Amino acid sequence: MSFLSKLYFWKWFNLGSKQKPEKTIPKTNKVAETLKKDLILRERLALQRTILANQSTFLAFLRTAMYFSIAGLSTRNLLQIERSLLIEIVFYGTSLFILIYGIINFFRHKKMIEDNNKHIGDYQLEYYE
Repeated sequence: MSFLSKLYFWKWFNLGSKQKPEKTIPKTNKVAETLKKDLILRERLALQRTILANQSTFLAFLRTAMYFSIAGLSTRNLLQIERSLLIEIVFYGTSLFILIYGIINFFRHKKMIEDNNKHIGDYQLEYYE
């Protein structure tokens, strides 16, 4: 035991003298790298889901507009009323309005999605700072 204590004593005693600094190898935090890759992957997958949701919403607007135009086409043939032309025009107008609103909505959301695409991976992990 006394031999080991002498070694520690000399080691402590020589700390004040000039020593070569030890090379420090920067350790990469594998957990942080894995977490960063997982977050980027999640963000990309969420972006793809958002793009698909935008497309399906546009198709829903298109389908609804087509239903109103079909209702306008069939109004004159099925209904035997005086104002069938007026009802037909209302259905066509509604169909056109829904179609235009759907197109504007699609491109507005598409632009917002593209603006958010550039922010993927731009985050800081607060607990690593």
